[in-house]
Amino acid sequence: MKRFIATVLSFFCTAAVFGQNGYIKISGKILDHDTKKPLAYVSISVSKSSIGTVSNEEGAFNFYIPSSLKEDTLVISHIGYETLKRKVTNSQNIGIFYLKESTITLKEIVVSASGAKSLIEKSFRAIPNVYTTDPYLMEGFHRSWERVNFADSISYPGTLIEAAVTIYDPGYGKKENRKFSEQIYINEIRRSALMDGWNYNKNALRQLLNENLVRHNQSQIIDIKSFLNFPNSLIYEFEGVTEIDGENITIIKIETTNDKNFSATFRVYLSDKDLAILRIDLYGETKGIDYAQHIWQLDTVSAKFIFKRHLNKPFLSYAQTKYFIKKIDLVKKSIIQTEEYFRELLINNIVLKDVDYALKKLGPRSGSRSMALKAGTYNQSFWQNYNLIKENPADQEVILFFEKKAN
Repeated sequence: MKRFIATVLSFFCTAAVFGQNGYIKISGKILDHDTKKPLAYVSISVSKSSIGTVSNEEGAFNFYIPSSLKEDTLVISHIGYETLKRKVTNSQNIGIFYLKESTITLKEIVVSASGAKSLIEKSFRAIPNVYTTDPYLMEGFHRSWERVNFADSISYPGTLIEAAVTIYDPGYGKKENRKFSEQIYINEIRRSALMDGWNYNKNALRQLLNENLVRHNQSQIIDIKSFLNFPNSLIYEFEGVTEIDGENITIIKIETTNDKNFSATFRVYLSDKDLAILRIDLYGETKGIDYAQHIWQLDTVSAKFIFKRHLNKPFLSYAQTKYFIKKIDLVKKSIIQTEEYFRELLINNIVLKDVDYALKKLGPRSGSRSMALKAGTYNQSFWQNYNLIKENPADQEVILFFEKKAN
């Protein structure tokens, strides 16, 4: 069987001291060698810490590390590519990552639906042993936005929220209820202007965390129970093998079944080492408008949950959901309104020591209502004193859209 391994031909890493705060700026861009297309969601981390980031949809990454780590090693890894390690320096090396496809022979796997489902079942049972059951903190960056468009070409930007957050997780394998769910703390936040009449009763980051089917047992955006809950009516099959960080990975495709003219497919990446789920991808779409259904209909949905090992345990590294819904005039059989939603979370650092002490130093918890209600005015100066991450991953077109509307 084939495995895709990357050969890095060139590298771009710019390191500069960040202001007077003792930080080094690390930035670069990663492209596929053959297609010359950007590689999105490539993991970039620092070997002696849990600090890291991922590349955006343009293949670029941009983050800050303490200057005390200037002699440490950058670790760049991506599913299907060879892991690269480079020393952090204060110099500038201008270039680009070109990741090249390669092949090696992997062990044979039994390509049957029952075998694929059995492997997922074993992965589910392994969760308490594979993922940490001890409390920990995740420090990172959250972005969410909405856009609304009406049939008469009137457009509203909704609200753009960008926040530095700390998330307390009591550990995997705990009973599924509010007590053992993640707790969100806001360090700093900015937003665009509030849209009149918008529903601000839900916390977008809380919604995003709930879509992690390894951590929670039900997906809200496509209304199915987790593929880790058995028995279920999902369709399982082996799709292939690949590699990440030197680990052999088995890919399992899981298709949902429903009677609403909506198809959705998960791809789950399982480590052969300990059956850890290191990535979940989802894509779903409506096959056509059903005027016999409800006035609101889900059009497309996509999700990504990427896990990164720290001290040999997988932790959430990046999460994203996008979904597009339509409001239908069932009588005139026309689309009268569309709404687009985006949520993402990039974990920059994992805290495992003195968690209780660190928790006491945090401010008040974020409630279930929208973070937009807790923010001040939208302003660019927010990032000048925030060294963990800077507009990454970022859709600049969306950012400019909201800033123009806010002004």
